[in-house]
Amino acid sequence: MSGTHFIVYAARHGAKSFFEGISDPTFFSTINKILDDGYYREYKDPRHGEIFCFESLRDFVVHPEGLDIPDWLPFMKALQAQDEGTAAKCLYWRMVRLDEKLDPLIGSDLELSKHGTNQHSKREKAGPYYGKVLDWGNSGQYVVGRLKRDAPEIAEALARGEFPSARAAGIAAGFIKPSPSSIQLKDPAPTAQKLLAKKGQVWCLQLMEELSELVL
Repeated sequence: MSGTHFIVYAARHGAKSFFEGISDPTFFSTINKILDDGYYREYKDPRHGEIFCFESLRDFVVHPEGLDIPDWLPFMKALQAQDEGTAAKCLYWRMVRLDEKLDPLIGSDLELSKHGTNQHSKREKAGPYYGKVLDWGNSGQYVVGRLKRDAPEIAEALARGEFPSARAAGIAAGFIKPSPSSIQLKDPAPTAQKLLAKKGQVWCLQLMEELSELVL
């Protein structure tokens, strides 16, 4: 084995080792070489002169002549679970940017949709991570991509500056769950400013009325 096929073979072997909990530095160098040179789309096997073509990066991941990882969702989740800045996490973000169908959340939806499941059963099968973008790094790029796919009107509003952040737009779209509000009650003035920013003028006025009745 030599040339391109050796690179693909080494990446395939390294991917399986990583999936089994063994970190092989060769895997990251070879898979990045494959992504750099576009071998995940097409490469030639010099042994028999065969040319292997793949429809997408996801196809390359699952194909026997690619990485040969048909159970790719746990593989991508294993990459995603690594610390930021590591070779594995950098590879995760790179692969998702090249093919959003490799994103664990989007991929789970696609796999479930093949079986005709409804929204309720999706939530049950996808488990506690369903709809929680924050569990996958709170990537602004991911949120924007999800908005363009599932809530194009909100995506356009975000682009016009009508939301302070991608996360706020994701909350409005319903697939990001807002964290429970917590305010440190210290000096009244800064606390009041935080309450006004978080809850709005109407809510704060109602709070003032309730407080005035309790105090009086």
